[in-house]
Amino acid sequence: MWLVIPAAVGIFVLRTVLIARKLKLAAKMPSAADVRALREAKRALRVHREHLEDAVAAPKQHLAAAKGLSRLNGPRARAPSTGMDAMVEDFLPERRL
Repeated sequence: MWLVIPAAVGIFVLRTVLIARKLKLAAKMPSAADVRALREAKRALRVHREHLEDAVAAPKQHLAAAKGLSRLNGPRARAPSTGMDAMVEDFLPERRL
């Protein structure tokens, strides 16, 4: 009866060593499925990076476009403060048609 525990520990150690050897061998020689999965993962990562680069570049493009538009427009006209100022400004020569 006292041999059961050392035998169980021995079997456990032996199985652990065998599993480790199988994993080491599998790492040296990947199967076709492993290689295909690795290729697909690399391709997906590349696509993700492209989308990420586009997403990072988009705000810069929007900012550049906004700066360009702000340079095209002249200074803003100030709003008339009273109704009388609005009537006077309507009769200015540049406002007439």
